[in-house]
Amino acid sequence: MKGSYILLIPLPEGQTIKAGSLPDTYFPSGCYAYVGSAMGGFTSRLNRHLKQNRKPLWHIDYLLQKANISGIALCETDDRVECVIAQALSHQFDCIPGFGSSDCKCLSHLFFSADENQMKQTILATLNSLPISKRIHRFPAETEAQK
Repeated sequence: MKGSYILLIPLPEGQTIKAGSLPDTYFPSGCYAYVGSAMGGFTSRLNRHLKQNRKPLWHIDYLLQKANISGIALCETDDRVECVIAQALSHQFDCIPGFGSSDCKCLSHLFFSADENQMKQTILATLNSLPISKRIHRFPAETEAQK
């Protein structure tokens, strides 16, 4: 399977994080949703995100040094749709400008909400409303990292 994915990442305490070439940025406590792409397959990309003590390559790696993934939604598709998803979520949530979007024209690929449950519902509703060919796999109750 391949396509795009959304990681849910709760951050229990606000903190300043330096993510690669981005300036030091304050991340308030709450829940973050990161939109990514796995056109080479979900398994290797998500295993990398779930792995502890990985060398940071992408902006998301710096956030994942400070917080754990609580859920993952998969958007199985043959098309590159991560920017379509990110642009749709930018109308629903606040974002961290420049995060995860250095290789595209999106404002961000990382979104914020104080309420994780509301964020999950809004993300799934947004995914289901998009006019793209896809198959949605919902956020699981727990991820492998939490077991």
